[in-house]
Amino acid sequence: MDSQDKILTQLLRAIRDKTPIHKQIPNKGKIVFNKIVPYIFIYRIPPTGKDRILAELAKSDLASAIFVPEKPDDEVNTWIIKIAKALANEFGTCLLVEVWTAAEHQQTTDIAIQLSQKNALVLAEYLAKNLRTEAPELLIELKKGNRLPSPPDLPILIDPQDAKENIVISLGISIQKRYEDLEGRLLPLLSRNFRESIAKSLSRLFFEFVRLYTTVRAAHFKMKVHERLNAQIYEIDNVLAKESQKFDFLLLTTPINTHDAWLQFKNEKFRKTPVFHYRPIPIDPDLVKRNLYNLRIEDIYDPTIAYLFRDKRRELDDMMTMLASRGTPDFKYGSLMVFGNVSDTLYEMAKALLIAIDSIRTKEHPDEHYLNAQEFAQLAKEEISFLQQQAPSFSTSVRIREDISGVMVNHGVLNISKQYKISKKRALALIQHEVGTHIITYFNGKEQTFSLFRQGVPGYEQLQEGLAVLAEFLVGGLTNERLRILAGRVIAVRHMVMGHGFIETFNMLYEEYGFDTESSFNMTMRVYRAGGLTKDAVYLQGFIELIQYIQEGKDLEILTIGKIREDYLPIVSDLIQRGILKKPLLKPRYLQNPYIKKLKDINQFSSIFKMINY
Repeated sequence: MDSQDKILTQLLRAIRDKTPIHKQIPNKGKIVFNKIVPYIFIYRIPPTGKDRILAELAKSDLASAIFVPEKPDDEVNTWIIKIAKALANEFGTCLLVEVWTAAEHQQTTDIAIQLSQKNALVLAEYLAKNLRTEAPELLIELKKGNRLPSPPDLPILIDPQDAKENIVISLGISIQKRYEDLEGRLLPLLSRNFRESIAKSLSRLFFEFVRLYTTVRAAHFKMKVHERLNAQIYEIDNVLAKESQKFDFLLLTTPINTHDAWLQFKNEKFRKTPVFHYRPIPIDPDLVKRNLYNLRIEDIYDPTIAYLFRDKRRELDDMMTMLASRGTPDFKYGSLMVFGNVSDTLYEMAKALLIAIDSIRTKEHPDEHYLNAQEFAQLAKEEISFLQQQAPSFSTSVRIREDISGVMVNHGVLNISKQYKISKKRALALIQHEVGTHIITYFNGKEQTFSLFRQGVPGYEQLQEGLAVLAEFLVGGLTNERLRILAGRVIAVRHMVMGHGFIETFNMLYEEYGFDTESSFNMTMRVYRAGGLTKDAVYLQGFIELIQYIQEGKDLEILTIGKIREDYLPIVSDLIQRGILKKPLLKPRYLQNPYIKKLKDINQFSSIFKMINY
């Protein structure tokens, strides 16, 4: 038995024993099975040399790949038939996906998915759908033919009889090299877009194939995290976490003298713009940026993880720009990049809410009892004890402070202003907002492989605050006054962005919309702090979008997996399937009985206006 026959025997034995195997075939290529799976990614390298983008696809999370020279009579080509048959014997069927570059005269689209088998159509359509989602700017087409797919002038790699009996299913992917210039040099952004969109789509295709076509459960194909994630990925995640923990953005952009500024503002008859003071910034934004861009995220071949890290780096970069311009007009422009603007639709919705509530509003009687900061802190500690019954390892603290306004959660810790007071009627709702949402998502995120799920992915605030307002509704604490404040914040943000000053916005809230002077001051302060912060518009926007999410029948519990945004859900699903993310550890009280029953009301509501208490 010669050396090549020995290699084939070893490969077939590894498939039978479900043992990972890597084989370099001298002067021929290589065969890689990081895990024995019922699919193979194939790339036949042309005599002119390998295409870097296509070769790099195998370095992403595809589990199995075969690289062989583009020689019609190469013996290794015949191995693929035997390997595919062996995989089909183990799993019921096998999928082969071959990729190659196409000359311009061969196709006019960026990517063509080639197939001939009827059973391949569902898979081809699923792949096309994912490619269009990942890279909507690329032109994707399905090419159905009578011949099993393969590069022009090269033999097919599977037995036609196996294909006819659907023992082996074959797809081809031909790609136009639009990611190179006329001289053959890679265009970095385009090449990355091609590589990552194809890799993500193939990963989903393979999982869907296992789920629909094989005799085993797809869950068995989750990769062990320590086997598939290399040290570089953990190092980059650690650096991103370290840089994020050097500063607390909300504390650094919140005045430390809010109470004194309010008293002075009131004494001056609301005519003079208050002066706010802030904590010293403990970092040099330029040095943080340098550390962020020293990270070689471009070397990560897993497209999903690379996207997560790039997205977080971009957000941290924007936040550094904002902190460097704190107290200047430029801060507002950074805020628009990070937290967004107020759309015309949201603005009109907020105004309509205020009008609708005011049309039926009677003077609400003050609550007979208000809780002070210590009493509210005790309620929070009781809620923390309740959550510890689900997970004894869960632990956090509650702090009463003089240097903040209101209530805020930072790094999983609840901070309460020493001057804080809240009606007993609203206290339960705020506990579920702060502890049941912000603290739970922090600690669920802390259980995940990557730190950004506890820190917050870029743009997480909208979904997070929408979920927190939903918590208030489910426990019966979303009062008309609370809805008015959420709408008033949107109006205030819009007014600030339009160029009006502090006094003008305060007067508008007080005189035009009937908020009391202290509420008007607090809303205005929140919007004008640090130079202009648009974050407060996300509460109402997030809640409106979450109502639609619920009415579409989507899973609510998955939203507590960490601090995520809605368009991250496909990424979250991918990472759960791969065993990289875990299901949420802690379940908030408002998603349990008796409160969960109230979700039925939301399904019957035509809009947020139905939540007004008449």
